[in-house]
Amino acid sequence: MRLAIISSFRRNCGIGLYTLQFVLQLIKYNRVEHIIKRIYLLVHTDSDIDLFSPKLKIFRVIREKHPSYVSKMSSLLEKLKPDVIDVEWDHSLYSPFLLLGTYLFPILSKFKNKIFISFHSLYRSEDVERYLDITTGNKLLGKLGSKYYSLTKRFLLKNLSIGRLFTLYEYEQVKRIKQNFVLIPQGIEDVISVRSRRKDKNILTVFGFIRKTKDYKLAIESLSLLPRSFRLIIAGQPKDKELLRRIRLWVKEYGVKERVLIIPRLFSSKEKEFIMRKTDIILLPYLLISNSGVLLDGIKYCKPVVSTVLPQDITQLKIGVYTAHESKSFAEAIATVNNRYSEFQENIKLVQPRFLWKNIIPHVMEAYRKVSERV
Repeated sequence: MRLAIISSFRRNCGIGLYTLQFVLQLIKYNRVEHIIKRIYLLVHTDSDIDLFSPKLKIFRVIREKHPSYVSKMSSLLEKLKPDVIDVEWDHSLYSPFLLLGTYLFPILSKFKNKIFISFHSLYRSEDVERYLDITTGNKLLGKLGSKYYSLTKRFLLKNLSIGRLFTLYEYEQVKRIKQNFVLIPQGIEDVISVRSRRKDKNILTVFGFIRKTKDYKLAIESLSLLPRSFRLIIAGQPKDKELLRRIRLWVKEYGVKERVLIIPRLFSSKEKEFIMRKTDIILLPYLLISNSGVLLDGIKYCKPVVSTVLPQDITQLKIGVYTAHESKSFAEAIATVNNRYSEFQENIKLVQPRFLWKNIIPHVMEAYRKVSERV
């Protein structure tokens, strides 16, 4: 099988970091199974991740602001003749954000029978509308933006052979559509052993890129409603400097300056592990998301979560509490997780095996096989 993967391959991008781990796992799996003859990785021209393998060749061709790259990519794919084209999809990766990735649509249509779309973002229209209402304050823009998004979503679901969903939230949107979809989560390399908790402090963490899709005000206001033993860490590379400034203002406004630690930078793997080991509860105070790498961190490090998103995943996996987007409810959910901490940890241990890469990659390969057999 010849496999082409279209994706980000940049260190300051969550999907770029995912792609690195995914390709490494494919190479590792293939050393034993010998199914993949060649992996072609088609990435952005400013990709800053290097990876060498005799089975891998990297082409830096994607230029988000220049739609002409699509013609070059199309010619390249015709020359490479892959059996499967895995598009790691997010609406912000392949064209300016307001165009929702539409530059890549001709590729999806032309190579339709070979396309396997991995949906890193797939939202309900009402969630998009609510997000736009909150972030813009304009209800008309929210309705128009949601309609536009729905049109792009419809095109994506139509132009694929098999689609991969990462979360139950995503799967709920497509399970009644008469197409082939597979639910295969992101993977983790291993699990980290659980250590005993400190009784004098309860560390809450909002981890990952600091961006507008997360409601830091909700986390900070909720902290102010909790006992002083609760502390909050906000750690991640800022994507929005104005948001970082507002976070600092909210910390002062709610009188929790002594209880909040802000670390605004990109972390190495060891630094991230240090923070996760210190964390007791992971917070996901998101405005909009369909798939979360930080949720996977909760599973890897056996840390319960409190989330305003992904209700199906949080509830069915029983790894934390899903709650309304309101400070009192969010604070109560944190208290609930804290009081039932051992119970949630035991639930996480039960689901950890299904998220291990060694158990996930065979499912991905089976989906690839089904695509290749249709060509």
